[in-house]
Amino acid sequence: MDLDLEIDERIKQYQPKGNLEQTAEIILAFSGINHSPVKAHCQRVALLTEATAIELGKDAKAAFFAGLLHDSGKIIQPHFLFDGHNISAEEYEEVKKHVFAGFTALKKHHLFVALCAGMHHAVFHNGYGLKTEVFPQNWHMGTVKKILEISAIISVCDFIDAFCQRTTTIKDGSDQKAPDLKGMLYKKYPEDHQTIDIALKKNHELGFV
Repeated sequence: MDLDLEIDERIKQYQPKGNLEQTAEIILAFSGINHSPVKAHCQRVALLTEATAIELGKDAKAAFFAGLLHDSGKIIQPHFLFDGHNISAEEYEEVKKHVFAGFTALKKHHLFVALCAGMHHAVFHNGYGLKTEVFPQNWHMGTVKKILEISAIISVCDFIDAFCQRTTTIKDGSDQKAPDLKGMLYKKYPEDHQTIDIALKKNHELGFV
């Protein structure tokens, strides 16, 4: 699969409002300079999140763009953190800052996507990232629920892609090459078994294994 072509076609197909198309293209371009593994990861997660959302009956467009930009904060971090070496505990603490960086960079113009970027590591036990207190108080609960649902789908797809593609050892558990990926996911996301089953199926269908 030509990821660049697939992503470019999706962006044009969805025709997002508020200059989100340009934002996505610029961030992908910057990612491709020194963070090509991050770029490819975000592209795969975007397609996997979209496919999973469609089968779950969720907003595929929102899932695609939130998935595409979920790790946008990594482009300001040193490229060697993502070069495949076994990172240290100190380096992992630095990596974890990407959720806040992504949220900060995107929140003024793309708040929905920014919140998903900031929360995709916070939706499971002992996760990290933004808390629900950052949501605007005047937002409808339906919007809040939608962001949490999309963030959870991204989180599952993010873990699956990291498990299948990453070579580095990292402290989130995705480095544990156990034979039972589904079992690991069920333990990490006990309330999201349906999402896990669908995401694993779609990951296989997309060839991201």
